[in-house]
Amino acid sequence: MKHPPTRHLCPYFQAAMEVLSRPWNGLIMATLHTHGPQRYSELRARLDAMGDRMLSVRLKELEERGLVLRRVRQGPPVRVAYELSEVGRGFRDVAMALSGWGRGFAPPPAKRARRTAKAPRPGA
Repeated sequence: MKHPPTRHLCPYFQAAMEVLSRPWNGLIMATLHTHGPQRYSELRARLDAMGDRMLSVRLKELEERGLVLRRVRQGPPVRVAYELSEVGRGFRDVAMALSGWGRGFAPPPAKRARRTAKAPRPGA
């Protein structure tokens, strides 16, 4: 932990909050939980508001904490994929609890517009 633990709170709670309070960590872990193993470019596309450098730094931090695994597949071309470790997969329960909690105070998400194929114009 970067900060000394507060005596009146559970140290495990504080360790978990330290991970989740870092920008993007929760979203990276939720993406890996929802979509399974992802290559860097796939994660980057799903987290499109996040910069390359920040994604790289956060993945390294999560890997160092043992929450994310970095798998290298040999062969031309070399492929690298990221996935939640066994400990990281425990985030599933946390994500579900946070979603349930958020439903209690966050406005409902806007409905996405359906994309439909444009019909050819008459006479075209």
